Amino acid sequence: MSLKRMQKLLLLVMVPVIGLSMTACTANSKDPSASSTAEPSPTGTEKAGITFPLPKAYTFTIAGVNGTDGENPEQTAFFKKLAEKTNVNIKYISLGADMAGATEKLNVLLGTKDAPDAIMGASAMNETFLAMYAKEGFLVPMNKYLKDPKVMPVFNSRILKENPDMLTGIASPDGNIYSLPYVNQVPGTYLESPIWINKVWLDNLGLSVPKTLAELENVMEAFATKDANGNGDPADEIPLLARNGAGFEHLEAWLSLWGIPTKDSTFENFVYVKDGKVIFAPTSKDYQAYIKTMQKWYAKKWLWNEYFTGSSQTFSAIQNDANAAKYGILTSKNPAGKFANQYIAILPPVVEGYKPKSYLNPAYLSGSKGQFELTSNSKNADILMAFIDQFYLMENTLEAYNGIANEDPRLSLNNNVYTVNALPATELGKYATNTFRNFFTNNLPGAVLESDYKNGKVAMSAADKVKGETYQLYDKAGVISTEVWPRPYLDPNDATKLNEMRTDIFNTVSKYRASWITGQSDIDKEWDAYLNALKSMKVNDLVSIMQKTYDNYKSH
Repeated sequence: MSLKRMQKLLLLVMVPVIGLSMTACTANSKDPSASSTAEPSPTGTEKAGITFPLPKAYTFTIAGVNGTDGENPEQTAFFKKLAEKTNVNIKYISLGADMAGATEKLNVLLGTKDAPDAIMGASAMNETFLAMYAKEGFLVPMNKYLKDPKVMPVFNSRILKENPDMLTGIASPDGNIYSLPYVNQVPGTYLESPIWINKVWLDNLGLSVPKTLAELENVMEAFATKDANGNGDPADEIPLLARNGAGFEHLEAWLSLWGIPTKDSTFENFVYVKDGKVIFAPTSKDYQAYIKTMQKWYAKKWLWNEYFTGSSQTFSAIQNDANAAKYGILTSKNPAGKFANQYIAILPPVVEGYKPKSYLNPAYLSGSKGQFELTSNSKNADILMAFIDQFYLMENTLEAYNGIANEDPRLSLNNNVYTVNALPATELGKYATNTFRNFFTNNLPGAVLESDYKNGKVAMSAADKVKGETYQLYDKAGVISTEVWPRPYLDPNDATKLNEMRTDIFNTVSKYRASWITGQSDIDKEWDAYLNALKSMKVNDLVSIMQKTYDNYKSH
């Protein structure tokens, strides 16, 4: 790799993570099976395509972002079963748990003889990484494999048959597909942050479900002062529990009351779409009104005052307190803990002059992107793609995530129906190293389709039923945003420009947001200076690039 190319890629370490995170997959160049020519299928005919098990073994090295070096997902029961079925093996390299370090390690590997065959798992490629790596020639277009039922029969028969527009949704601006999705069509799963309120607390205090902002604030005041949980301590209740930088429980979920369906820079660039126009939320007057309300909630201690400083462990301890429910309101897919059944989903309370719009994760459009990428160093790419195709079988997806059916308590199979079983949090740790998916930070390529539920192949879990009911509640009320920011892939030149400006812009937004909400400074006095600072950092150029990218996505 040239010095210039290396320097360019190392700059990506500074890019904020958009989506979830990044993983990688490497081929062992020293393994003779990884570089040998594919033999004919067992049928001996080209027409038959690639048939498993292969007549000879192939090995590919997979790396991923996780906690500990030296972990071996290939030793999980799921992978042993898949390896026996396919005669394909893997060798795993951990890139570590730190995203910046993992990215730098991957950048060093790419373009060398030790470069990976592929990058796999955990939303491995946000739009910036994917565009830059594709431009540098490190990623290989997968179009021909995805459209070839001889190589990827499962993807063709399951994904493309039921979702013919899927390829358009995951294509880059140049028309090529460099990344595969995880497709999860559980109804309601993409409504990430509905509002949950403790109905027992409401009943204890003789209160009704709040329908307006004023009613919500009256409820939070009562939760804060009147021993809502009935344990004799009127000061141990947290009216509103939220945490910074989280996927679902973040304060940005409350922007929905002001008609702004977005998330923060960790996940969504702070952008949303209204009437076809891409808007950067932190520069709008509606955002200003939202910040003032959050500052009021923080000052009155209705909002958990450790929002900016509390650890995920502390947050979880509050949710899972065994003695009494400790929080009144939360935004999340589902409440958690011993007292989770005390909470009910409610519609966003109405702010006068606004129509609520709740955020919908764009993965509902084309799956959760960025779960598998093929690199230019790949040997026997058709074999590897045929192997990855196996992950899109419903039963393989379920077992990759939950362990072998009827062997792992998280997944059972009875009368040809799969059921995903919820386990207590105290039990989950016992099975962490049993599950292939747990060796990657988040998702893998795979699919559980709507038809799998409708055809009775997968039973709807209790949690999934609740998600579906909550989705219906919000959908019937018309508060789910119908214009979704799709996280489209970027043109490489635009990705470079965003890489140069995004960090400063997002850091500035985050700094002012924390200062205003905690009352350390006055948003009215600083608003103009704040806007000028963002303009100097080329926030208008950021919006222009996003608009261009969105328009290009919609035109396909």
